Amino acid sequence: MTNYTVDTLELGPFTTESGETIANLKLRYEHVGFQGQPLVVVCHALTGNHLTYGTNEDPGWWREIIDGGYMPIHDYQFLTFNVIGSPYGSSSALNDVDFPKQLTLRDIVKAIELGIETLGYRKINILIGGSLGGMQAMELLYNRKFEVEKAVILAATDRTSSYSRAFNEIARQAILLDNKEGMSIARQLGFLTYRSSKSYDKRFTPDQVVAYQKHQGDKFKQHFASECYLTLLDVLDSHDLDRGRDDVDAVFGSLDTKVMTMGFTDDLLYPDDLVKAVGERFKYHKHFFVPDNVGHDGFLLNFNDWAPNLYHFLNLSKFKRK
Repeated sequence: MTNYTVDTLELGPFTTESGETIANLKLRYEHVGFQGQPLVVVCHALTGNHLTYGTNEDPGWWREIIDGGYMPIHDYQFLTFNVIGSPYGSSSALNDVDFPKQLTLRDIVKAIELGIETLGYRKINILIGGSLGGMQAMELLYNRKFEVEKAVILAATDRTSSYSRAFNEIARQAILLDNKEGMSIARQLGFLTYRSSKSYDKRFTPDQVVAYQKHQGDKFKQHFASECYLTLLDVLDSHDLDRGRDDVDAVFGSLDTKVMTMGFTDDLLYPDDLVKAVGERFKYHKHFFVPDNVGHDGFLLNFNDWAPNLYHFLNLSKFKRK
């Protein structure tokens, strides 16, 4: 039987980029697999959580990737941390009245690095994440605290665009105007950016889509805390790999990490050409384009359309240097 652990680390004082302090940093995590297997660190997206694999009763958000044979459970061990600021057990405004008012992507990654070190890992065989998770992967690679053999960046660019920030600001304003209903509107707005117009037209009639959008908004406002969502929108807006740095290309060009980027057609937020441009900053790089019509959420759906590329990349042993 595969080892399965969900637990919380308590890591003591933690200082953020803004100089604010978390008195006792809490990191909720999931680990599945056996020590000694190659380590896969999975970074989750904006409203995701640490339950990558989950249980038979409550499967995790990438269970199909693992059990589908693309990253077989008997070949790897998997580690996922719930990001700080999120409502799923790590330090956040829900469980810490003095939680920082400002939080950045670099704060989230610094906490994850502390968690990985505390669990005793010094090497990451595979680092993988989509969207906000892909952004975390970029920062982890830049920081070079761990040797990383292979990295997979899905549907993520090296900075949050003005276009994306505009949507985030509308969501923020809606929540500040009316907490609960604003959360519903924010989620409905988000869904329009996560999916393509083609996928909506294929799936819904004009009448059906109204009910679907309302359903998604109502579900979200009931289970995701508004204060956490506002925190994570700020985190997303803070993402800029080159902020305050002039050596990113040099650092990435010096790494021996084999990097795969993957872009999805009709991704409004993170267009394929900009995803590919991230990978081109590395010494060893492969890029795949997924020609489905789902849009940005493609990395969470229709696994058979893109996971074969992931499987192929993970099993490659030879790479040609640029």
